[in-house]
Amino acid sequence: MKFLAMIFSLALAFNASAGLITTQADQTDYNSGDFITVEFFVEDANPTIDWLQFEFAFDDSQFAFVDFSWLDSFEVAGYGAFGDAYLVDTDVLFMNVGFLDGFADVLGTSFKLGEVQFEALANTLSPTFSVVDSYVTDINFMEISPAQYQVSVPEPATFALLPLIAGLLFMRKRQQA
Repeated sequence: MKFLAMIFSLALAFNASAGLITTQADQTDYNSGDFITVEFFVEDANPTIDWLQFEFAFDDSQFAFVDFSWLDSFEVAGYGAFGDAYLVDTDVLFMNVGFLDGFADVLGTSFKLGEVQFEALANTLSPTFSVVDSYVTDINFMEISPAQYQVSVPEPATFALLPLIAGLLFMRKRQQA
């Protein structure tokens, strides 16, 4: 019974917030020589953000960086945001982006930032990125802590926990039998 109570407590402590910068590849797997388009999104950004600087690590034995573009992000480029992405090392993508004050009034707090192009060096799954370092400031050049990068995201609805509860009750019933 203690085990079930512990699992239930951990489930309730689960944090459902996503990262400030999220990615989505155009496919789930690639053949060697295929070009990969990875879209970068800003998710639930704190409206006081003025400057984003991120370093993303990726597997350079599987993927080669080709280019960064604002393609299909006309609302971002048209608003006056500026930025770039380039390799710092063979396996670290450096991305920096500046916004005008009040960007959230025009773009909202979630929007597509841009696209990064890679070439698959081997048959592989979609690239995964891990944040190596980040630096985010407001319009007064004051650093914003990671806990303040994003606006609050509502917790998952209670009904999302119903399958977990049903599974725990099923396990308990099996143990009693």
